[in-house]
Parts: sequence; structure tokens; C-alpha cells
Amino acid sequence: MKNQPTTLWLCTAAASAAMALVACGGGGGGNEPSTPPASGPSTQELVQKYVQANEALLAQRMLDSGAERYSLLDTCYLGNGSTKAMLVSNWNATQAQNSAYLVGRKMANVQVLAERKTTNADGSARHEVDIGYDEQYTDGTAVLGQVETLVAGSTSGACATPQTGEALRVLGNRRVVNVGLVSRNRLQVFRKLTDGQPAATEYQLRREVLFNLTDPSKTTTYAVISWASGRAGAAPHSLKLLSPRIARDAAEMQGVSGNANWTDGDRFRNCRSNADNSEANAATADCTKLGFGTDAWGSSVTRFDVEGFAAGDTRFANWGLDKAGAEVTFAIHADDGWKTVNGQQGKTPIATYTLKVKNAAYPLAQFSPQAYPQFLTISPTEAEIVAAFKTGGGTAQVELQAATPPAGGLPMARSSLYSFRQGAKAASATGPATVRTASMPGTVGADGKTASIPFGGKPDGAAATSYAEFGLTYTDRNGREMHYTLQYQ
Repeated sequence: MKNQPTTLWLCTAAASAAMALVACGGGGGGNEPSTPPASGPSTQELVQKYVQANEALLAQRMLDSGAERYSLLDTCYLGNGSTKAMLVSNWNATQAQNSAYLVGRKMANVQVLAERKTTNADGSARHEVDIGYDEQYTDGTAVLGQVETLVAGSTSGACATPQTGEALRVLGNRRVVNVGLVSRNRLQVFRKLTDGQPAATEYQLRREVLFNLTDPSKTTTYAVISWASGRAGAAPHSLKLLSPRIARDAAEMQGVSGNANWTDGDRFRNCRSNADNSEANAATADCTKLGFGTDAWGSSVTRFDVEGFAAGDTRFANWGLDKAGAEVTFAIHADDGWKTVNGQQGKTPIATYTLKVKNAAYPLAQFSPQAYPQFLTISPTEAEIVAAFKTGGGTAQVELQAATPPAGGLPMARSSLYSFRQGAKAASATGPATVRTASMPGTVGADGKTASIPFGGKPDGAAATSYAEFGLTYTDRNGREMHYTLQYQ
């Protein structure tokens, strides 16, 4: 982008003496040009300074305080449902650990996409700049095609405590919720919770899209999402996604399937249209009778051969989520339309966002199940593990296999390693029907190939442990994951 041309100010004989002294610095010929006023930095210079500040912020370590971590955000920042004040207040050691991969990040291929120079209602000036860039990490991964809106000048009118200043600050995408799409390939291994032996169906592979919808400000109640079918001429698919707060607290949801002690930060999940949760139709979803199910949609296979993989890929293609660029629209609601079947009809959403699948889940036929992340070994024995899941817990030692994406796939990095369990509440306990526990993170050895994973026993307030799992996830940080779960039920 070219710098704006400098205006050449001229002093004229018609100017008053006072004006001439101010504008021209005293006497002299009336037609002599004055020294041009100092111009401010160009847009490119402002962006370059922001890039330097962004890279310097986490160049050496992850910061301890939220105020430091989010110091480049404008006070009127709003992004993915969070304000700057919320991000600063909620910053903790767990978040710092989970985002440690950001240390040493670099911004590459930075370009100015658009800019807007406007005047606020109070007369102050605002300069917004949209930039595109790739963010590169020291683990070899990168987020490609990032877009960010920056602002200089004043953010008067954007919030109650506007900020002013010449430097560019992050303004945010102004979304009232956090919404995203993640394409996943999953390997699920099933074991019996009774004795740790293989279940009747021992393995399953899935291609799916995770609908990553959360509500940091706790203002919404449900969302209706929709997307085009993969079958020519077929009606669009849709789901009604319910807030975890509603599923946990609403009187209408007590005792219904999915009623659990969800946290406010958990993802929204879909209300079922039928008992086995196989129908994607928001108009028939019945939250209060059938409860809610999952936060993802896709297809599964238990037959691991050419015909089985082809059938699974065809089913996923029919859902219309198998290609990059597929659009999913999120209509965000803050009303009571979740209470009745098709209760959203006639209701006005508070916001609507349309997102595109960035990268589709890999076709099942494209690579072997051995390429998925998984545990090569686990100790103690699985019989001992399930016994401990039901009593006092313990620690599992595992040998890890990393994900191996197909040829041409982006590099991947491990993003999570954890244990989890839940159980039906005890008869004497109050609250939701199911007691869920927080995930417990594992610790990976220096070799990157072995790990220790702590796991708990019977959840407090539960009659017994009814489900438990270990999980391992790899991400390419561009909307695609490969996920492994070892599930006991």
C-alpha cells in the first residue's frame, strides 16, 4: 500500500499576519512554500510496528499475568465472545500451559487487506486496518491465512472505556460467541468397564466435523446451525445446539439424557430428533424429551477394508461436510425456542455467522488405521485400570504413537493427552443426573514417545463410575485434527 501524498501548504498574501506567523514562521515572500507539517507513520509502518510488538511479546516465555498476555488488545476488544477484561481476568496457569506453543511465534506473509479511516460520533478519529498473515510456531506447524482487525486512534463508541493512541491494537472479530469448525478423523477403541476386555465392537473410525460453539459471556441459550446436503436436490441439514448451562440448570432438562454438571465453558451439543441421534433436522429436535447428544456430526465405520472405507466416505459425502469450503451457518439465539419442538420458528437470532470448512477430514480410504495417533502399550493392565477408575484412581504409563497424516497433509503437533470419567449421581445427591469430572492432563516424557496420565476414581457425588476414557489429539492448527480415544463402558 502506498503512503498518502504529503500536502504542500502555501502561505498567501491574503493570509492575516497572525496566520502567516503561525503557518509560515514569520516574514518572507507571500508565495514561498512553508516546511510541510510532519506526517504520521504510514499504514505499513504501523503494521510493521505491530508485528514487531506481537513477536516480542512471547519471544522468550509465556507470560504470567493476563494483563501482560493481552497487552496488545484494545480496551474495547471483543473477539469470539470475550472482552479484554474477561480474558485478563480468566488467565490462569492451565491456559498458559495449553498455549505454550505460542512462545517464539513469528508472523509471515503479512499484508494489508483493507483499511478504514472514520470519524467517531465524538469527533475523534479512528483508523482500522485488516491484515492477513500466517502464524508460524517452533514445533513446525503454522496457522495459515489468519485475518485480524487492528485499530489506531480512538475506539470511542465501541465500548464504555475507549482507548486512544497512535499504535495499532487488536480490535477483535466482534463476535458475541466463540464459533468454529474442526474436521476430525477419529480412532475409537472400546473396552468393557467391567473387566477391561475388548467390547463386542472393538474399533471404530469416524470422519466428522466438530461444531465448536461456546459462550464465554453466558448470554445465549441455543443455536440453529444449517448446511447444504451433499446429495443433489436434497433438503439442507440442520441441528439445534443447546447451551451447556441450559442442559445443566433448566428445570425442563432435569433427568433428561445429557443433563449433567456441565461447565459454562463447555461446548454446545445437539438436541436429538430421534433416540439414536441419527437425524440432522433442527425442526424435529426435542431437547426436553430426547435430551442432547454430541458436538460433532459425521459417519463411522467398523469394517476396516476397501469396501468399508468407501461406504463410510460415501455416507460422509452425503452429509455435505467432506470438502473444504463447505459452508455452515450458525444462528445464535438468546430466547426460549429450545423448550419446544421447532420453537425457534419465528424467533429472531441475536447474531448469525457463516463459516467455511477450512480443511476437510481425510478420506478413510486415504490412509491406514495404523497412521492414527494411539497408545502402543499401556500399563498397568487394563483390568487393573478399570478397577482403579471405579475406586481411587491411579496413573497409567503409555507408549505413544504420533499421528501420521497422508502424503501432502500439513504437519501435526500433539495438542492434548488426558483422562476423563463420569457417573450417574448418587441417590442421595442433588443436582444434574450425571456427574462429569474435569479432564486430567498427562505429562509427556522428554523423548516425546512415553507419557504418564493420572486418572481419577469414582466421581464425587456419583453412585459409581459409568464411563471412562483416555484421549490423545494431534492438530495441524488449520481446522483439522486426528483424535484417539480408549473408552471403557
